[in-house]
Amino acid sequence: MFNQKQMGQMGQMNPMGQMQMGQMGQMGQMGQMNQMSQMGQMNPMGQMGQMGQMGQMNQMGQMGQMNQMGQMGQMGQMNPMGQMGQMNPMGQMGQMGQMNIQNPVMSRITQEYELCTNDNDLIQIGCNFGLENNNIYKWRITMVGPTNTPYAGGLYTIFATFPPDYPAHGPEFKFMNKIYHLNVDFKNDLGHICLSSINSWRTSGKVKDLPFYTMKQALFDIFCLFYNQGVIGAYDEAMADQYLNHRDEFDAEAKRWTDKFAKMN
Repeated sequence: MFNQKQMGQMGQMNPMGQMQMGQMGQMGQMGQMNQMSQMGQMNPMGQMGQMGQMGQMNQMGQMGQMNQMGQMGQMGQMNPMGQMGQMNPMGQMGQMGQMNIQNPVMSRITQEYELCTNDNDLIQIGCNFGLENNNIYKWRITMVGPTNTPYAGGLYTIFATFPPDYPAHGPEFKFMNKIYHLNVDFKNDLGHICLSSINSWRTSGKVKDLPFYTMKQALFDIFCLFYNQGVIGAYDEAMADQYLNHRDEFDAEAKRWTDKFAKMN
């Protein structure tokens, strides 16, 4: 055993048990520490000095135990709350893990997205789904114009943008390519759809006689617009007059817009 004077010379230990260079000196080669080394402090590189060569540890027991201040040295810093990896009180992993607890709105939208993408009824009417910039709050939906309509042969893109309080309020739907239609506005609000069910859902979160209105129902209502156009909700009076009194001209113009703005390759 070394006396205190010898240990001080070999380990260069100050009265607080701290090493000037953070090393255990030659004494560390044997992997032994005196009682004054129980502070367990590590050098700036977070290493146990040469003591680690023997794989033995001090009376504090295990590598990685906290010192009296609850810190593990500069490399393995643990804050006073004993949290590692900069974990905040919400259980998030901070900048390293960037793990976020999914909120109920995001969970609901994600669930509906999965249901819609695998729904056979929506697949049969030519619906396809994607996310704009991988944002679950903004769906990119494509619909194929049905046969026996002026929109046949067209591929139409519709954006559905969800509010942060969904389903208390429904999403906003917009056609992204031009369509010659009474209920789609391309004059004042690009692609806005005038349809009572989805507009009521967006503003109040409710649809008359449909307490559990869903995205699937909304998409079917939009698809039905290819077949049925509402004169009462028409955005343009001249177009509505053409639809009522000169239907052939209306259909021809709608077909021309389909070929120009939505033609599938």
